[in-house]
Amino acid sequence: MRQLLTIISIITIAISGCTSLPDHPTKSQELPKIVPDYIGVTIPDGIAPLNFYIDTDEDNIERMDVIVTGAKGGTLHSNGDYADFDIDEWHSLLRQNKGDSLRVTVSVKRNGEWTEYKPFAIHISNDPIGAWGITYRLIPPGYETYGTMGLYQRCLSTFEETAIIENKQVESNCVNCHTPNQTNPNQSTFHVRGEHGATVVCHDGKIDILTPRNDELGGSMVYPYWHPSGRFIAYSTNQTHQNFHQLSNRRVEVYDDSSDIIIYDPSTHDILLDSIVATRDHLENYPAFSPDGKTLYFCAANRTDSIWKNYMDVKYNICRIDFHPETGLLGSRVDTIVNARNMGKSANMPRISYDGKYLLYTLSDYGCFPIWHPEADLWMMDIENGNTWPLSHANSEDAESFHNWSLNSRWVVFTSRRDNGLYTQLYLVHIDEQGKADKPFRLPQRNPREHDAETIYSFNTPDFATRPIDLSNQGIYQRLMGNERVASRLKMQD
Repeated sequence: MRQLLTIISIITIAISGCTSLPDHPTKSQELPKIVPDYIGVTIPDGIAPLNFYIDTDEDNIERMDVIVTGAKGGTLHSNGDYADFDIDEWHSLLRQNKGDSLRVTVSVKRNGEWTEYKPFAIHISNDPIGAWGITYRLIPPGYETYGTMGLYQRCLSTFEETAIIENKQVESNCVNCHTPNQTNPNQSTFHVRGEHGATVVCHDGKIDILTPRNDELGGSMVYPYWHPSGRFIAYSTNQTHQNFHQLSNRRVEVYDDSSDIIIYDPSTHDILLDSIVATRDHLENYPAFSPDGKTLYFCAANRTDSIWKNYMDVKYNICRIDFHPETGLLGSRVDTIVNARNMGKSANMPRISYDGKYLLYTLSDYGCFPIWHPEADLWMMDIENGNTWPLSHANSEDAESFHNWSLNSRWVVFTSRRDNGLYTQLYLVHIDEQGKADKPFRLPQRNPREHDAETIYSFNTPDFATRPIDLSNQGIYQRLMGNERVASRLKMQD
């Protein structure tokens, strides 16, 4: 019966579009050069269609024909300027072939003649992605000004994108670092920089608009990470600067003159500053709680005089310290768990899988802001035995940077410049039980050719979301435009 349905489907395709289907194509032993590169990727059931186009400088391509056949049955067909699959039919085919693979055959018509390329596979994981969608910031790749930008959310099963907040709603102030608590948008925080600056904290059904900085800290509250209980948020407080390379593919260097780790209590507006993670001779950055809430991870580098002149010598290790959820206090000993400095490298952005098994981080040559460092790669560490390795299948020749886990610890979303070296795009990668990565895939777009030709925005700070967030009924825009802000109180722990 399954074979009969497949035959009927192919006959239907031929009848409905016989004039544009491949007729006696020349068989090629080469794989097609498609954009995005979806050849051999592993995807979750329920992801939006992997639409793609042919990567070529030729102007004589008249048509592209694509047939997708499931190993367990089912067929999809697309014929046109690019592969444009019907969403409902795509999802039906993925459900039917979950845990197996799809066979994709691409043919191209040039000068009236068809060429059929070597088929390739797309693997469908048994592991669900376990999220409604993702959140991210879109920003032009500028430096001194940021123009039109905002925080957005995207449904992963469709192409629907909506704004969480855009800076045009707050007189073009910068908005950044939207961070939910373990993918839960009901507990989230983000920042607004500029004349209407603030730190926004959504918790317990309300929204607090905090002062953008506590004068006693000497810096803003950035790089947040929620305690799994929702009772605390760890931030770093940074004095950040940027300079530019005259001759370098890195273009810009972002660095900190000073940085410390702080713990914020949303219920009391108290900021705990502990001298053990706020030292004068170290730069502490990128805090992250363990899933059980009993450990705080962060990055630390030796602080030097004239950091800009010695920026290539600033190398961060990943450290951890005990955290006591019942009091919000830290332990008394800091342990280094990734000694990147001994490798001549710098480790940043620790993210612990929600099952507590693995620590994912970025490894680069130096510094704490690797998004312009082409050597920046994703690395994994087994927390139980301390073994660490590069995610070779996920990495590329250009920068891989900001990353976050899905709630079931089987998928990671990260940013990469692999497509053109200029704009960061979002990639998703499956992680198996041994912490190894399959080949990642780029976030699908309805019309990828149009997206690549017309986009002037970079994606950054992505994370997963269990459901969409709606701030429009909270009066947040009016509150941000006003002067009312909640002040935080600094508490010192020696």
